[in-house]
Amino acid sequence: MIRKPNNWESVKEFADREKLPVGAYVCKVKGVRIDSFDGTSAQLVIQLDIAEGEYMDFYKREYAANTNANKKFKGVLRVWLPKDDGSEKDEWTKSTLKGMCTAFEKSNPGYVWNWNEQSLVGRMVGVLFRNEEWEMEGKTGWTVKPFRAISVDSVRSGNFKIPNDKPLKKDT
Repeated sequence: MIRKPNNWESVKEFADREKLPVGAYVCKVKGVRIDSFDGTSAQLVIQLDIAEGEYMDFYKREYAANTNANKKFKGVLRVWLPKDDGSEKDEWTKSTLKGMCTAFEKSNPGYVWNWNEQSLVGRMVGVLFRNEEWEMEGKTGWTVKPFRAISVDSVRSGNFKIPNDKPLKKDT
């Protein structure tokens, strides 16, 4: 006879995870931080969740349903911060950051980017989501991740282009 586990009544039954389709969504910023790497590079890390439509609160639900002890909130848009080193890559980084700031200004009437990342908390913004390939412990797969900020009006009007998938870089 099979022995009944101690916490049987409180165990959640296995269910397929809801999948977020690639596309553009109106999102609300839940938190912001800056991550530094090796003292020379930094990223603006924007925690967000979908604020409208069929997938509203997608990441909140996903986080609540995750029973792993080391779970992480996955609705995160990462934007590299410029180094101001004059390189071509840094000019691309500046352009990306300016696009994000402009998306927030267009999406929140009266809001002006003030270089205080905490001023983004509670703000609305459109976000493009794309497929990204992952690899962990010899396994690979695909997941949908936030890619780039756009205006809320662009999302609502359908005036956006779905970004290409991002496969893993292959060793040559």
